Amino acid sequence: MNASASSEIPAAEYKLFVREDSARFYLKNHDDGVYLSPKGIGWFAGGEARTRDWAAIKRINPQIAFIPKQGNIGSCRVAFADGKTLTVLSASKWGACDEERNTEYGRFLLDLHRVIPSDVRSTIRFESGVDKGRHVAMTAVFVIAVLFFVILPLGLAVYLRALEPLLVALAGAGFTWPLYRVTEAAQPAAYDPAQIPDSVFP
Repeated sequence: MNASASSEIPAAEYKLFVREDSARFYLKNHDDGVYLSPKGIGWFAGGEARTRDWAAIKRINPQIAFIPKQGNIGSCRVAFADGKTLTVLSASKWGACDEERNTEYGRFLLDLHRVIPSDVRSTIRFESGVDKGRHVAMTAVFVIAVLFFVILPLGLAVYLRALEPLLVALAGAGFTWPLYRVTEAAQPAAYDPAQIPDSVFP
């Protein structure tokens, strides 16, 4: 069933930005507002309210991304039977980390999994993380970062018997630790909707 305009009263509304069906780059988020009702999920886009029944959902995919010097942002991709998708974001209008929206996003994620009817849950794939190919690329970036920012300075510290490379290695460890956490959290895996992994919360 296609998304349609809705006049029903939202049961619970969340001030979060959403994106419909597009993988293109966004300079700024525009569409704000998603809600959960007894019948399904709804959102606001282009000045209109749209809804989908719970039975139309085929996959729910929450994940997080790390923004250097800011923190984590969350996104939950909802895929429908007709191939359309809806992505709910915890990011700010400009795509930055926003603690208030992170909290709101966590509330949305918990409520989303809680409100889906039990007879529909078995028809939905609940998968955290990114696809396998992207995770392999993320792991490669992490390994290269550790080699360059941690292992190499440690080797220089031992070889030169100097303190400065050791300090660089310590700073490198601080830089690569968040990258490690995000890479681990991005590992693709199925999960039980009754036990949402902590790693998908920003």
